Amino acid sequence: MPAVRITQRGWRELSRYTYVERPYEEVWPWLAHHLWNSGNALPDGGRSIPLRVRPAGVDVSRPLRMKVGGVVTSCGRTSVAIRGVDAAHPHLFPELDGDLEVAPVPNAGLPFTQIGVVARYRPPFGALGAVGDRLIGREVADAALTGFIDELAEAAERERDPPGPLFGPAASIAPQPPDTAGLNRVVLTIGGLGVRRGGAVGASTALQAIPGVVAVSIEPWSGLTAVDYEPSVCTTDELLLAVERF
Repeated sequence: MPAVRITQRGWRELSRYTYVERPYEEVWPWLAHHLWNSGNALPDGGRSIPLRVRPAGVDVSRPLRMKVGGVVTSCGRTSVAIRGVDAAHPHLFPELDGDLEVAPVPNAGLPFTQIGVVARYRPPFGALGAVGDRLIGREVADAALTGFIDELAEAAERERDPPGPLFGPAASIAPQPPDTAGLNRVVLTIGGLGVRRGGAVGASTALQAIPGVVAVSIEPWSGLTAVDYEPSVCTTDELLLAVERF
């Protein structure tokens, strides 16, 4: 698991991603509506959402007191500010503050959408935050974020037409188009797309930023990634280095 980065005043950063085989243009408006209508309304304007987490393999249901901000759509991506605390015991469980991010995954054959949360969490127990983080903070925050986006992805798969698999299709790479004379194709396997900052979209962005890269197609469940590039402009070593560093 990637290291958790410590930020100001005891906050830690954590990011988690999942994927649905649905077009981005369908997923983001559905997701915004779903968030605003999930759970029960609270007097302060937030929502109480039952959330199932599995820290240390133990299935626990916690009431999440969540506030959802406005939807921001820019450059083909969507983000929604979220903030959550345990509704029953806010001082005993981590506080979350971050963004739900939705973006299309570049894939030549299937309409994948990435759903991710980039969040900060503050461990419980105040001044004993480092102890709280080791005892309960990091594991519960990780389980909460993973459970949250997994439930969103499963709901999107159920409610958006046409019906499709919940756990992703068999890994495959689309054939190289016929009009790619002078280009090379390399197929890479990129691991950790559920936990690395940026997910599959971040990996694609890093590769597409390399001069000479013409097209990137990622199968996010397996990490299989096809890159078409001009061998006179860039090398496979540069591609591998970009994947390592993103």
